[in-house]
Amino acid sequence: MGPISLFALVVALCLAVMAVLAVTTARASGSLAERQAAFTADDYANEAVAQELLARVRVAADERGAGAVEARLDDLLAACSGEDGPAVTASINEGQLSAHVESASGRCLDVVLAIGENGEVSVESWLATTLWDEDTGDVLWTGQK
Repeated sequence: MGPISLFALVVALCLAVMAVLAVTTARASGSLAERQAAFTADDYANEAVAQELLARVRVAADERGAGAVEARLDDLLAACSGEDGPAVTASINEGQLSAHVESASGRCLDVVLAIGENGEVSVESWLATTLWDEDTGDVLWTGQK
């Protein structure tokens, strides 16, 4: 076997390794992109539900302020949440409505609305978060028994 054949063998082996690495990287990037797309879709679904709730709260508050919203809160939540959409929970306390919108993936949107007695509704807080479940199943070996 001559030096040129040996060089060609090394080059072919390097190209094969690079091809495997390229395919692995492409699959990992595709998986990450799909996960990010699912999270983004859940964020948009949460936003849509919260915007619908905000619009319905404004309409209800125009009638008699925070009292009307509190009286109709269950109906407002039922109108905003669908069967396959994000789950919505809310409570009202002293003219402040706190709502929690959660998708099945764990993406959440926490909204706080201030409702004045004159019917004015303002957004106090609008915060997107993710539920975190820490996996503590992996234990590192410390070298001791």
